[in-house]
Amino acid sequence: MGSGGHEDSVEHAAPPSDAAVTDVSMDWLLDSLRLVREINDWANARRRQDPSARRTKEALAHATRELELIVESYGLSLPEVETVPTHSRLIDPPGPEQDSSNERDSTHSNGHIDPGQTQLAPSTDGEHVPIITPEEVGSASPRIRIEDIDHQAVLAIKRLRRYGYKGYLVGGCVRDLLLGITPKDFDIVTDARPEEVKSVFRNSRVIGRRFRLVHLYYRGGKVLEVATFRASIPNDDEDDGSGDLLIRRDNVFGSEQEDAKRRDFTINALFYDPENGRIIDHVGGLHDVDARIVRMIGDPNIRLREDPVRIIRAIRFRAKANLTLENELNHCLSKYVEELLRCPPARLLEETLKLLRMGHAEASFNEMLTHGVLGALLPEIQAFIDGRFGLLAGTSIMEHRDPIADIRAHLRGLDQVIARSPVSDDVVLGALMYPLADAIMSLADTKGRDRNRCLTELLSEIGIRIQITRKLSEQLRQSFSAQRYFHSEGPNGHRRRRRISPSSLMRKVFFPAALRLFEIHQRAIEAPLDDVDMWEARARDEGISLNGQLFSNTEPRLNGTSTRPRRRRRRGHRRPNGTPGPEH
Repeated sequence: MGSGGHEDSVEHAAPPSDAAVTDVSMDWLLDSLRLVREINDWANARRRQDPSARRTKEALAHATRELELIVESYGLSLPEVETVPTHSRLIDPPGPEQDSSNERDSTHSNGHIDPGQTQLAPSTDGEHVPIITPEEVGSASPRIRIEDIDHQAVLAIKRLRRYGYKGYLVGGCVRDLLLGITPKDFDIVTDARPEEVKSVFRNSRVIGRRFRLVHLYYRGGKVLEVATFRASIPNDDEDDGSGDLLIRRDNVFGSEQEDAKRRDFTINALFYDPENGRIIDHVGGLHDVDARIVRMIGDPNIRLREDPVRIIRAIRFRAKANLTLENELNHCLSKYVEELLRCPPARLLEETLKLLRMGHAEASFNEMLTHGVLGALLPEIQAFIDGRFGLLAGTSIMEHRDPIADIRAHLRGLDQVIARSPVSDDVVLGALMYPLADAIMSLADTKGRDRNRCLTELLSEIGIRIQITRKLSEQLRQSFSAQRYFHSEGPNGHRRRRRISPSSLMRKVFFPAALRLFEIHQRAIEAPLDDVDMWEARARDEGISLNGQLFSNTEPRLNGTSTRPRRRRRRGHRRPNGTPGPEH
């Protein structure tokens, strides 16, 4: 087609000869028309309105019209083109297959494949080679209800589509919806680069270095995470010759299929298209969800060394939904547990908190013991369980204690508290450390040592492997130290004397977390919750919120005045000679 005289070429377009009909694949022609239309729609949706963009749109419109005339010349009506299934990506033109490991799939397609369908694409020698399409579940028998999906996530995907990009729900939210679990987060994956996503959403910010992605911010503190399709990094790119496969960068963008195959577990590699209710499965994850199996994508001996945090993630999925670990993966968890020490401490802390705050902390603890994860992450707690913790070894403090049972009971209490309302990080870690901290404080009282110093030393040692910040460490120390003030009676049934008034205690920043830890301890020892109810009632009377660390009695009133006690104004003092001070 020529570059000029568009109208003349359209009016005089003649049907091709019989030889041309033989050379042109009808399916290829129909697919080409559909794809040119999609590119045309994508170009019309772009924001930029410069002369070159207008010329591109005019050329695309002209090419679309000429293809439509050719299709009509074969006696096909144009509505039939809309029903022709196409691939989930642009069909490559005849020619050598190109390596797309570092190229993103820059086209947008809404076409999907029927489950189990195999299509044919032209090869260089004129034959047709099979293209295995991903398994999909159609909307005729939906397994995920649109009502269960976050409304803002659906709108974000629609907005990406409107600007010509792909957009799917991905990962844990799809897995949980299929397992009948309410997701806590709805993550989105797209073929748009982080900068392109940021240009589409004004309420966004690009974050991360090792893994660059975009956060979308909404009212109420809700955040949606949008990631770009990524490709796996070849092992030889990361291996420095020492056999170290640890991934230290993950910003090689790729295609939809590459992104699915680079993920950790099959059950986390499912894409969901909320517009037509289809589940897109490139790795067999749908079968594993139905079989309730956690299976690694690829060789576990390599994938766990690439990112040892996957060990903690496998345990979390196992405990969260009572899934079964695939045999080889189950064996490799214990084999490579020492690799966790090579991960950044901040990531270990983040994954440990996720493991314990999901409402199945007791089950997660059992899995950590089984695979040796507890000894690698928190050797102090493992030593406490084994009876060889330095300060406590051989003391009478441990004679009537069962460390494993105590920790399990406190984590069971944590699960009960989380089922009612979310808790902060210091409560999560405090529940795990409570039996050890309680034993340390009892030993300090017995030997006349300072409680706070003993707790500080303990938390400093634990913070070496999981990066407990100074702020979090101080909150834990204060919460543990405050436990003595919550009991209404002392050890012998006598009224406990307090060195701090209840009103002053409730105004401490650590009070909400300390009270939650006290409740967890009371549940662990199966004691009545009367003292907990009493403190909660006092807090309500004082106008103190237990859901966070904001106290309503110190915030401004609606009329602009404040309930904060007014400070007395200092009077100007008189100087010795009787002259007034500066305020006079």
